[in-house]
Amino acid sequence: MRRIAIAALTLFSLVAAVPAEARETGWRVSRTDGSLGGYQDVGATGGDDAWVVRTGQPLLRWNGRAWRNTAGGAAPYLVTAAGRGTAWQFVQSPARVDARQLTGGKWYERPIEAEGAHATAALATGPSECWAAGLRLGPRGLRDVVWHWKGKGWSEVAAPLPITDFAASSPKDVWALSSLGAESPAHAASVLRLTGSGWRRSPVPSISLPSRSRVGDAYAELHDIVALGPDEAYAVGGISFIIGEERVMREALVLRWNGTSWIRLAHRPAGTSYARVAPDGAGGLWLATRRQDLPDVLTHYQGGRWTRTPVGKVTLNGLANVPGTRTMWATAETREAGVTRQLILSYR
Repeated sequence: MRRIAIAALTLFSLVAAVPAEARETGWRVSRTDGSLGGYQDVGATGGDDAWVVRTGQPLLRWNGRAWRNTAGGAAPYLVTAAGRGTAWQFVQSPARVDARQLTGGKWYERPIEAEGAHATAALATGPSECWAAGLRLGPRGLRDVVWHWKGKGWSEVAAPLPITDFAASSPKDVWALSSLGAESPAHAASVLRLTGSGWRRSPVPSISLPSRSRVGDAYAELHDIVALGPDEAYAVGGISFIIGEERVMREALVLRWNGTSWIRLAHRPAGTSYARVAPDGAGGLWLATRRQDLPDVLTHYQGGRWTRTPVGKVTLNGLANVPGTRTMWATAETREAGVTRQLILSYR
């Protein structure tokens, strides 16, 4: 009873830590854990099927009623799904890229036989199709690689730029980001599109950066991309300065695809960067929002309006919509009085 009471008190205190305005708009703490196995990405294929990727730990799974630990099995660091019963996992391995496919209710090994390689982004676009991007160590050092699975095996595919993230609204509407940020400030943040002739650059508007000054070098970075349909997609991030080894946020960056071209939206809040973006299930967006020297917040974009929702003193990591609904999941970390806790937030 004492353990139950302590657990209940801990959860209550964390729920209370979420501001009233957030709770009133539907955001709640769904689960809390200790610091072991930090919560990273989150995804869902339906109201009774969601998962959370944990550092060095098996997945957490949502069954429609509660979050459960996955008994035994692998500890994937990347998970992508194209729908219920169609998923891919990527597991750490020094000898190859350890990829596994869920099909017909069973997991099958689909390794990329490339020693010294590591996948950093992946996207399933259909029951028998998956894209992965990463790095491979060769005689001349690390090089960027893109792999494609189309039912029978992996093949290496050329791309004009390193790929850092993927998004798709269908197998025929696939996008990618190329944004190295502070790792390579001279590398301009770019968007790629999959065409019948392979990956091609999709022109983005020129992003005006402050000139070099005592403040430091400025650079633009795109952190995430979401495709809502062939005529609507968003790439989000921010413009920052490098001061010594510290990154200082200058303003948010939001690009929108209108079916013909990319445009930069006038929405540019200062001291802000958007880390994640996901559809809200009603034609709008939710965005995980970083703020300089302040806790993260969730921003809702709908009908041309941007609304910030505080969710406590947290750092947001993952964000996902439950397809066909307005339900959302988010993962976060909070640190109070030297104690780190992992959180799953839900919106209904």
